[in-house]
Amino acid sequence: MKKDDALLDEYEKLILDKLKNGLTQVEVSKYLKEKNIEPYSLRSIEHRINGLKKRFKAKTLISLVYVLTKKGYI
Repeated sequence: MKKDDALLDEYEKLILDKLKNGLTQVEVSKYLKEKNIEPYSLRSIEHRINGLKKRFKAKTLISLVYVLTKKGYI
């Protein structure tokens, strides 16, 4: 299995779903904190998103969500 074909974990799916539905990264962080889902820091979310952008060769958050939606991951 190629690295870019790896499935997303539940934490990544949750973050991306919230972003896809219009929440900002700050709002996602607050949502995770309210639900006691760790890690919930803004930096942790940014780090995960940046890793996903590298993994799926996306330059922007919008392009990342688009690629993952097209592939059926989110």
